[in-house]
Amino acid sequence: MYRIFSALPGLLILALIACGGGQDTERTALPESEPELQQAPADTFDLMSYSALDTNSGVFYGEYDERVNDEITVVVRLEVTLEDGRITGITLRDTTWVHPRAAEIIPQRIIEQQRLPVDVVSGASVASWSIMTATAVALEIDLTVLDELDDETGTTDN
Repeated sequence: MYRIFSALPGLLILALIACGGGQDTERTALPESEPELQQAPADTFDLMSYSALDTNSGVFYGEYDERVNDEITVVVRLEVTLEDGRITGITLRDTTWVHPRAAEIIPQRIIEQQRLPVDVVSGASVASWSIMTATAVALEIDLTVLDELDDETGTTDN
């Protein structure tokens, strides 16, 4: 099983702080045949209980860069909107080298399931994890705790 944090460096928190710049890329619409996502019951998981934020509402900025090789760095800059402790919106501001399907599906999954991590998009694992990590940064969530939860729940790729 490919897990979000096994692919990231051990000093993930420091790497999240030292993010560089990037350029916007275009996103394309998903095909009409994309399956509808199921929403998890709200009482099954309280994502915000892992956050250091001292508020339950507002717009929060997160960013994460993942170097893939010498020429490619996946860049994610986003805003997460919280209302009463629930994620109600994720707006991608910069998605350099982010696969368009991941840019569309991952924010949707996070909002609908109200959890991290969520299942990644096949063929876009780095982009999927980068979006999830930037969301965690925006919400000031301790990534090591979520990694331990992932081990316990067995979140899988699809």
